[in-house]
Amino acid sequence: MQEKSGKSVIAITGAHGFIGARLVEKILARGDVLIRSLVRRPIANSRKYHNLTEIQGDLTKSETLSGFLLPGCSVINLAYGFNLTPAENKRAIENLIEICKKNRVKRFIHCSTVSVFGNQATRIVNEENICNPKTEYGITKLIIERMLQEGARGHFELINLRPTNVFGPGGAALSKLISDLTEGNVALNYLRSCLFNKRRFNLLSVETLIAAILFILDKGREVDRQTYIVSEDDESINNFAYIEKYLLHELCGKYYFLPPLRLPLIILKALLKVYRKEIFNPNIIYDSSKLRRIGFQAPRPLMSSLAEFVQWKKNQSPFNHAKSHEHTERS
Repeated sequence: MQEKSGKSVIAITGAHGFIGARLVEKILARGDVLIRSLVRRPIANSRKYHNLTEIQGDLTKSETLSGFLLPGCSVINLAYGFNLTPAENKRAIENLIEICKKNRVKRFIHCSTVSVFGNQATRIVNEENICNPKTEYGITKLIIERMLQEGARGHFELINLRPTNVFGPGGAALSKLISDLTEGNVALNYLRSCLFNKRRFNLLSVETLIAAILFILDKGREVDRQTYIVSEDDESINNFAYIEKYLLHELCGKYYFLPPLRLPLIILKALLKVYRKEIFNPNIIYDSSKLRRIGFQAPRPLMSSLAEFVQWKKNQSPFNHAKSHEHTERS
């Protein structure tokens, strides 16, 4: 849709989240788009833009959504309520589908997850693999995908994206590993390193995911009703051993006294079973070649994004803040 200004309109759910906030900034920089952002409550001191409108509403309450969409607009759905029950998340999608139909939206881009695949016996996973999720999150996400596929039929274009493990400044990915490496038990860290070694990490920079969303937003009807994996698993550094070694070197200035051994996969599976964790194939590579075949290219190498993230992490460190304060006092 284009308003009287001639600018197209994009409605975004989850715009204040880790991915959404960065996506909004990228779209606003283009200058040719008006954004409508759904927020559950106004955020104090939020930045104001002439081409950004925040609409207060709750996806689980259909009566609050009447002013969110404009006829013919495009929708980018990043919302998922981790604090909601599966039933509430499904109701939220039902409500979103209904207002999309009512407003005859043009295109709906849904951000799902590779968690819908569940455990896979094959090492290379692509969009043709049968989904077999075991976790509540993966099951709910797959149900939501199917609800959207059914709801969109005959009403609006639907593109489904399945990103891998998204990381970046402010995101949760890598935080637990960094905490363990900088504050945890060295012996336990070494054991984990032996268990995972060069097994896949499936990291995806938030910048690459945003680039993929914008790429799909600008494509023609050939992407309608398509599902695309978004990953950077083709990068050789995207494995546990490399990422861990880089983090240890940059954040701790050291590495293990002895190089980690590569323990058999059966030991890892046995430990996961003992601790009642989901048994998964840690060697899975999520193949994003389908997306690349239609012209998508990552904006920069994974290593560049990782280095930027680590620098951000260093700047957030209380130790660095203390050093900076000490240096200021001495000056």
